[in-house]
Amino acid sequence: MKALLALLLLGAWLTPAPAAASGSMRCGSRLLSEGMLAAEAVAICGEPDFVDVWPSPRGHGYGYGLHDSIEEWIYNRGSSQLLRVLQIRNGRIHSIGTEGYGFAEQGAGSCGQTDILRGMTKYRLLARCGEPLARVADHVFVPDRRYRRGSLHDSYNAVIRVYREEWTYNFGSNQLLRIVVLENGRVEDVRVGRRGFDP
Repeated sequence: MKALLALLLLGAWLTPAPAAASGSMRCGSRLLSEGMLAAEAVAICGEPDFVDVWPSPRGHGYGYGLHDSIEEWIYNRGSSQLLRVLQIRNGRIHSIGTEGYGFAEQGAGSCGQTDILRGMTKYRLLARCGEPLARVADHVFVPDRRYRRGSLHDSYNAVIRVYREEWTYNFGSNQLLRIVVLENGRVEDVRVGRRGFDP
């Protein structure tokens, strides 16, 4: 009996402590979870390294309500930890996710044709390529990619509203202009324009 008890205690001791659940974020000894107030995130984890605000859509539509305020907060804890991405809606944490490993903020570095990748956050794009030459933005309806073509929902032309931005980068006269399309703070597409120019 004593041997069995000792074995059970040893097994419990060797079992690793549970990691922070999906949809949560640990800051020191405290845990931040979805549904908490945005103010609690600042109290527990400090000010975010980057805040992206998406203006509220005009009028009703799919995806967001009329009065939703949408923000994305990013915490960058360096190259050994993942970027933590909090989406804030109406003052509360709607979701907590990740986006690759963090990095040391040293200002924009070299930004070549292959450095702008689909899915990267606006924060990482700014860190890698700096501010664009020009920006335009608006809310648009796009096909809801959660539904496959040919599914039942496809016949209803399922769409969602996204906040789309087009950023134009000029890397000089020896390269073509790059037009980066972002949807809800993520790179969706990279297009080329006419030849760039020297400042």
